[in-house]
Amino acid sequence: MTPLAPVADASDVIQAAPPEKTVRVYWLRPYDVPFDQRCPDGIARVMREAQRYYKQELGKTFQLNSPVVEVVTGDRDRSWYENTPNGPDRYWWSVFNMQQELIRKLGLGAPDSRWINVGEVSAEGPGAGGGGGNGWVILSGHDADGDAGVNGPMNRWYGGMVHELGHAFGLPDSTYTDGTPMSASFYNYPNTHFNEQQKAAVRNGRYGGFLS
Repeated sequence: MTPLAPVADASDVIQAAPPEKTVRVYWLRPYDVPFDQRCPDGIARVMREAQRYYKQELGKTFQLNSPVVEVVTGDRDRSWYENTPNGPDRYWWSVFNMQQELIRKLGLGAPDSRWINVGEVSAEGPGAGGGGGNGWVILSGHDADGDAGVNGPMNRWYGGMVHELGHAFGLPDSTYTDGTPMSASFYNYPNTHFNEQQKAAVRNGRYGGFLS
């Protein structure tokens, strides 16, 4: 068994729980991954861009907190998140391991009526990915690196967050590439737009009350 981490260091910035009806964002850093300010800064930048996009598309948007990103030092090393089975296949291992630790440490629900929760972990492993749904977005290391600006053009990561937040708000994937961010058209960000049915579904869905 991998030993537990030492006491969290000064990179942790978690304060009291933020206001409810906001989008709460976390970067989980396995304890053997060096702290890199580009990660929380980059994730915050991506969240602000998604916030702007939802305002553009819906006429109202979700609220972020200050700080935007809560930095959480993981209980385990990177290899543990990547190689401990959790879920039907390796695609989910890192993100499910992260999500369960966040739920346990921070008293979160899945779903949670208080917040929409967005978690990114600096761990990946072969074939790792992530997703969104039921008020959550859970993403692995390539997204954290992308948000930090070290894994290709930023529009890929802006569009990806818009897409996954759509799932968190209750939208399904589109059945074909239809110009909306719920399809592969999110790769064309910012040249993608919600259709009227999607806009209505977000406004009237379970988390529509988070928009103002």
